[in-house]
Amino acid sequence: MSSPITDVPIPAHVPAELVCDTDIVNDPDLLADPYAAFDRLREKGNILWSPKLGGHWIVLGAHEVREAFQKADTFSNYPTGIPPLNEFWPRKLIPQELDGDDHKRYRRLLTPFFSPSAIRPMADSIRARTHELISQFADRDEVEFVDAVARPLPSTVFLDLFGLPLEQADVFTDWTYQLLHSGSHEKSAEAGQNVVTYLIELIAQRRQDPKDDLLSTLTNAVVDGEPLTPDEVLDTAFLLFIAGLDTVTSQLGVVFHHLAQHPELQQQLREDPESIPAALEELLRVYPIVPPARTLTEDYTLGGVEFKTGDTVLLAASAASRDPEVYDNPDVVELHRGGSWTTAFGMGPHRCLGSHLARQELTIVLELMVEMVPEFELAPGHESKWHTAGNVWGLDKLQLRFKK
Repeated sequence: MSSPITDVPIPAHVPAELVCDTDIVNDPDLLADPYAAFDRLREKGNILWSPKLGGHWIVLGAHEVREAFQKADTFSNYPTGIPPLNEFWPRKLIPQELDGDDHKRYRRLLTPFFSPSAIRPMADSIRARTHELISQFADRDEVEFVDAVARPLPSTVFLDLFGLPLEQADVFTDWTYQLLHSGSHEKSAEAGQNVVTYLIELIAQRRQDPKDDLLSTLTNAVVDGEPLTPDEVLDTAFLLFIAGLDTVTSQLGVVFHHLAQHPELQQQLREDPESIPAALEELLRVYPIVPPARTLTEDYTLGGVEFKTGDTVLLAASAASRDPEVYDNPDVVELHRGGSWTTAFGMGPHRCLGSHLARQELTIVLELMVEMVPEFELAPGHESKWHTAGNVWGLDKLQLRFKK
């Protein structure tokens, strides 16, 4: 997505040797393969600075990324400072862009809905929906996996949480894609407004006629003795909308892109389905899809580099969890590596609220794909087209061919 934000002069506190000319939204190297591009970028240093998109730091080393995640008061979640989402949504996304006690209060409200005990009962419905989706192409020679599974499945999970009919799934997935990955400011703004208009109407309905769903709980929730304002409900619902629909979609595409190129791993999973959870953790380590942005609330020295108050920082999760200083053969998926940690869901107090639900969805899709379809590979002529805007990496399409 082309951004109206132009290159900026190099600030006085940025050493010239740390400057790199990397555009994390439009750079051709990233759009060809963002993981390989960030691996190459890390070879230049664990911390770099780019003048693109208004100017920002890129933190690539594992130890530095981990430290920044843990220093949540200094590395603030607001404002993110990276387009396109910040260009459309002027207010804070709740609870993601809150810090300190404010973040704890609002996160505490949502935690019960995303705890392991809360999401475990959803497994049967997720499995049934996944089985239905895979059955539609299990006897075919090829399938476009993103449209067939990766997009529709997370949308139905979101619809269940919000108590909405499944018939609206296609509309929601289209709005999400247009908002975050269309490459057009006009389409992004239009889709964002569609989401907001829909949520405002839905929130009003739930206030008048509450259901047994997450949105009804939000509309009637109380924090510190005060009910949530309409804006607070909207800010929370909007975050759940974009996070719930986009991130799992992107992670599914990335995981199966790897599997399609590694038949030996597929074979391992088919012969030993019990190894799927370990394989998923390794795939999450090698392929995190979210490089989150932070803003400095005070001067801070990280990895020997001086950051200043107000600096924008991109925490390159993929580069951190593929850091050769931490892992041997860091870009290789090894089922029995052991002792690994992943940045896929972040770390510290802002660790992804929906991580348990995401893992459940990903695990079920892995289990049913190796059970229901034969070995698959990238279809002849398939060209991997990545998107990196919206602070989420993913594939627009993934054409798979089955070996029969």
